[in-house]
Amino acid sequence: MIERWRPETHTFHLCTGKATITLQDVEVIYGLHINGQALYRVEPPQLSYPQELTRLTDFVPYQRNVRGRSWLLWSSLHAHLRLVHLQHPISEAKPHVDVDRCARLYLLIIFGVIMFPNTSGADMSMRYLLFIKDLDQLGCYSWCAVVLAYMYRGFDRASMGERLEVAAFSPLLQVETFSAHICSPSQWLCC
Repeated sequence: MIERWRPETHTFHLCTGKATITLQDVEVIYGLHINGQALYRVEPPQLSYPQELTRLTDFVPYQRNVRGRSWLLWSSLHAHLRLVHLQHPISEAKPHVDVDRCARLYLLIIFGVIMFPNTSGADMSMRYLLFIKDLDQLGCYSWCAVVLAYMYRGFDRASMGERLEVAAFSPLLQVETFSAHICSPSQWLCC
């Protein structure tokens, strides 16, 4: 797929024609919001990312699982969640603050491993903590645009030789996503 990607137009040039993934595809397939506040790179938290993680979730990562300033070995977070779920499963009786902490941990995995992965396959960014501080604001962002832009950036880098692998939300590459956007050769200029 990387060989067929054209970064100038953000399209795949396939033998059947040009194809692309649009905001509407992401919205329809995954239910992510198109409209909403833009997500942008924000300043790091006052605390370090591991300290912010602990403040928001009560999860204290081992130093050996923290990489650089903002990267975490995601399997350590997964192991922690399994242990917490076994010892203290979420129930009606669980305090709201504990449910929020657990939700932030799951969201961090969803963002850092699934929606915005990196090419290492082992690390995840803790920068998404800044967007999940206030869970009530989570639905106000245009996640659709960010996921699509992240995918475009991943394919651009890989197609230009900057990266050997693509870091993108890979379910977007399902064949049925393309089917609505295949153009005939006479329509290639409008794709």
